[in-house]
Amino acid sequence: MQHLDSRSQESTEASISAMSSKCMRRPWIVLILFLYIPCSLANDDCNPASDASRIAVAGGSITEIIYELGRESQLVAVDRTSNFPAPARSLPSVGYVRNLSAEGILSLRPTIVVGEDDMGPPEVLEQLASVSIDIRRVPEAHSPEGIVEKFRCVASLLGLSDQEASAHLDKLSRSVNAIRGFAAQLRDQSAASITVILNVQGGLPIVAGVGTSGDGVIKMIAATNAFGSVEGWKPASREAFLAANPDHIVITQRGFDMAGGMDGLSEVIGIASTDAFKEGRVHVVDGMSLLGYGPRTLNVALDLFASIFPDAGKGSPRKTDE
Repeated sequence: MQHLDSRSQESTEASISAMSSKCMRRPWIVLILFLYIPCSLANDDCNPASDASRIAVAGGSITEIIYELGRESQLVAVDRTSNFPAPARSLPSVGYVRNLSAEGILSLRPTIVVGEDDMGPPEVLEQLASVSIDIRRVPEAHSPEGIVEKFRCVASLLGLSDQEASAHLDKLSRSVNAIRGFAAQLRDQSAASITVILNVQGGLPIVAGVGTSGDGVIKMIAATNAFGSVEGWKPASREAFLAANPDHIVITQRGFDMAGGMDGLSEVIGIASTDAFKEGRVHVVDGMSLLGYGPRTLNVALDLFASIFPDAGKGSPRKTDE
């Protein structure tokens, strides 16, 4: 934190006062200043915690970030989606991110609970807040920039400045720049349609429609969602899957295993009849790294792009800022 002497502080306050006066006369200045502030800084949940010495986490991506920042010694519990890195699996569990256990959390005496935007249920969070446990819900956006903002938010609430987290943020920014260059590399190629499958239930694949984490990954790699007319995660009938006929299928490792691997998928007629399945264009990816929107999701996007578009950039100039 920068300390001002009395003279410079008076000057700063005078400048702010003058700016405020001008802003009152020109409302558009206020709007521009607001839009300039990073989302993470404008969110109270990202402000430094008064005591982050004992952290309970609800969300695998948050756990991943805390380990990345080297603050894992402050963790006292995680939820069931926190399966990476491996040491996190040995920590006490507080249940599933959307179905947390108040009793389990309280027994571990955390000073703060940090969760993804869908943690719950609300009554449990209210109970925890009623006994003065700090509750932080980290905002999430299904985009490369959203991952960077999530990382910055977690670092901030742990009391780290952007400068202290700069090495991590620089690494993430390089990945974001590479991902934002994908579209330019594909301008000489036909768009590929992709289906992301969460799992198979009752013989029907559960596919990613618009507004889902899976759809966000498809957009990251500059591809087309074969189920872009569907909203949310939905079961796809055999007819719908055949009509979509994606060029590539991306499925979570858990969904793949539960379906019985390639042999099991071959019995799901909608999937087995697609060109993607017949030609072996099925990509199996760890679910949390694919859909968790932690730092690993950027790596997944880079890997998927290289696998799905092996000739990308050969017919057009590559970005130079990767």
